[in-house]
Amino acid sequence: MSVKPRMVPIRNIEMDYWNFSIDEQYDNRQNSLKTEMVDEINEIAEDNYDTFKKKLKIDGLLSEIKKNYDDYNTFKSQKEIIEQQKKNALDKSVNALEDQLVKYNKVRKWKTDLSRSLLKEPNEHDVLLKKLCHEETEKAYYASPKGRALKLLDESKKRCKHLLHAGLDLNATVHNINLEMRGQKINLNLPESAQLMIANK
Repeated sequence: MSVKPRMVPIRNIEMDYWNFSIDEQYDNRQNSLKTEMVDEINEIAEDNYDTFKKKLKIDGLLSEIKKNYDDYNTFKSQKEIIEQQKKNALDKSVNALEDQLVKYNKVRKWKTDLSRSLLKEPNEHDVLLKKLCHEETEKAYYASPKGRALKLLDESKKRCKHLLHAGLDLNATVHNINLEMRGQKINLNLPESAQLMIANK
């Protein structure tokens, strides 16, 4: 009489071991097969490439993109060249204007700043030139008979300052300052008694 084998259940620890072992063995074999297949897949894909493109029906689109890509990059390259050429032309013009104004300024001694940032902006030219014109007009006016009166007034003021610090007594100082001012049509409005007292000294 044969003995029937006893059923031995799989324990959890054994279940975990065999699960891990099965996964590991099959993964290793799968990776090995994939490695063997890579070269063959690459060769087949290369052979299929032209047929694949035809199926997609995109040859026209690809050609259009290539044409537009070339046009764009050609334009961009030319644009940069043209942009640089135009910048050089602008700089040359600004340099010429700057040189001309600097040459005049050596003689004219303008107070207005000849800023290059203004020279390169056409909208600022009139603003700058009007300031320079005003300076020139002001100089010419002060050199005229009318303007000379202002210069004489300034000189008279200096004489009054000198008199004030000349070390004379008060009455003599005020008397001489009063006379100087009268010559410039300036009235000190001194009281009459003060004027008589000064005159009698």
